[in-house]
Amino acid sequence: MRLKDKIALITGAGSGIGEATAKTFAREGAAVVVVDLNDEGGQRVVAEIRKAGGTAEFHHADIGKPAEIEHMIAFAEKQFGRLDILHNNAVFATVGHIGDLTLEGWQKTLDVGLTAYWYATKCAIGVMLPRGRGAIVNTASVSGLAGDYGLGAYNAVKAGVVNITRVTAIEYARKGIRCNCVCPGPIGTPPLLRMEDSRPDIVGRIKEAIPMGRLGQPQEIANVVLFLASDEASFVTGAFFVADGGLWAHSGMPSLTGQGPDW
Repeated sequence: MRLKDKIALITGAGSGIGEATAKTFAREGAAVVVVDLNDEGGQRVVAEIRKAGGTAEFHHADIGKPAEIEHMIAFAEKQFGRLDILHNNAVFATVGHIGDLTLEGWQKTLDVGLTAYWYATKCAIGVMLPRGRGAIVNTASVSGLAGDYGLGAYNAVKAGVVNITRVTAIEYARKGIRCNCVCPGPIGTPPLLRMEDSRPDIVGRIKEAIPMGRLGQPQEIANVVLFLASDEASFVTGAFFVADGGLWAHSGMPSLTGQGPDW
């Protein structure tokens, strides 16, 4: 087992990438703290992990509130005595053109998607430092590497996640704490699947823009997170791993030959 006897905490673990990662970590031997604002989803994930023979506990937290971040880290330490792995994954995003975004929407996007990642990292480091080891994996995005129409706040947050990952990595590299991030492309998580039902035209265009021609699956991202969290990545820190079906590899330039991905 690649995470045998490890203690891991995952935010946004009640669905999507967080759920897939929590179940993957548990299968690989970790005891998992499932953190989510959605009690029903979080408790369901814990129940499914336990049914499969794994170890998991649920903790309700709104990571947009610093005190609740403190409580979730303290919960992991109280339940299991330490924390080996932190996966910052929960997110909130407001959409709209830069000139149309509200201050409230912008601020909440930053609070949940960037400030919370920093503060959870800060709190986790305090637990990890005395043992001289730990792994932090942040969910960034290809949207943190380039711009998207209508996702300015999300773009800013995910770009911040990429760089706070680098800073954490270099500052704590000699303290035994690694920090990396994964940059998914469009993934078939509940929000995008709901959009596929309501606006199949939009999701169809998204799929067409991806060289592989499909959405990614949460498990495909969980597999990357597993590697980064495991000792197999012992010499990997400050890195961002793109998993997007080739989306970021394409410049966006139309084909000069008239031949597309289905040639």
